[in-house]
Amino acid sequence: MSLIYFVLLPGIWLGNALYVVMKVMLVVWPTVATFWILKERLDLGLAKGWRVAMIGVGLGGIIVALMLGLMATPLGEIVRAGAGKIQTKVAGMGVLDHFVWFALFLSVIHSLIEEVYWRRFVAGNLLKLISPWKAHLLAGIGFSAHHVVVVSQFFPLGMAFFLGSCVGIGGVLWSVLMVKQRSLLGAWMSHMVVDLGIMVIGARLMGLL
Repeated sequence: MSLIYFVLLPGIWLGNALYVVMKVMLVVWPTVATFWILKERLDLGLAKGWRVAMIGVGLGGIIVALMLGLMATPLGEIVRAGAGKIQTKVAGMGVLDHFVWFALFLSVIHSLIEEVYWRRFVAGNLLKLISPWKAHLLAGIGFSAHHVVVVSQFFPLGMAFFLGSCVGIGGVLWSVLMVKQRSLLGAWMSHMVVDLGIMVIGARLMGLL
């Protein structure tokens, strides 16, 4: 789906429609599979408390600090060189004029959707079938693959794989955090902070801030 809406059919109504369909399926499929196929509860543990949330926020802050550090290296120049492509893609998706709302949706709502899918559903079920390190690694690779496709449209392929690998490492950290805390709250908070950091960097690259 990422290849279709972001590479083969970018910026047209069908590609945008498939983007929406994919995001809806990230919610629908785990719900259907968990309740009607696996016959389980979809317990997210979001009421664990502020200490769990703050650990997630702290981890997210560390990751954002690393991203800002990356922007101060020669790799940051490669990121800046892709600013024009980023702005063209965002405009093609029809959200450039509403970027703040789009950024908030991605950072708050979409991050939770991805955490439910990749951590609670994918990693959570893999942990029942294979060893923990294999489960965390496979879920991280799956999480990374989508981002490699997306990032490759803005940067050289080598840079796309590097950034996608960083995303995969983040996914592994979040699934480990989910297991340690027995909750998705910390992972969600960390993911939210990281996405907010990415959106701020993106806005600066596009001259919106």
